[in-house]
Amino acid sequence: MNDATEVSSSSGAKLHWRDGACHCENVSFSVALTLRLTIVTCTCGICHKAGHQELMLPEERFRLHKGQEFLKPYRFGDRIADHTFCVVCGIMPFYRPKSHPVGYFSVNARCLDLSFAESIEWSEFDGKNWQASMDAGMHRQTD
Repeated sequence: MNDATEVSSSSGAKLHWRDGACHCENVSFSVALTLRLTIVTCTCGICHKAGHQELMLPEERFRLHKGQEFLKPYRFGDRIADHTFCVVCGIMPFYRPKSHPVGYFSVNARCLDLSFAESIEWSEFDGKNWQASMDAGMHRQTD
């Protein structure tokens, strides 16, 4: 689906649809991204251990093409975040984050080919101290 769209990001940049998938490719999706990405690495237990690198996107910039039947939810703690894993390969390609449980997806940048990007800004989020980090404005969205 890797095509430019007429839609623009919040900064006015043109969006391009990029394909992604879990390791076994039973779950495939597309996301609309600019050529300049912000990827968040989170230190919380699940993101750190799973290697999730976050592209936080509004729901309208995410399309699941196939594999809903292969996704298994995993909730823990306050059970707000809806983590989804492929039951075949175990990869977490995307999930509904605690910070934005409605209207957003946290997409795993490791499930995409990022060679198209003109630039990538890395931002660390102290997920071990989640509330303090949110209060300090450390959480970033991808434009």
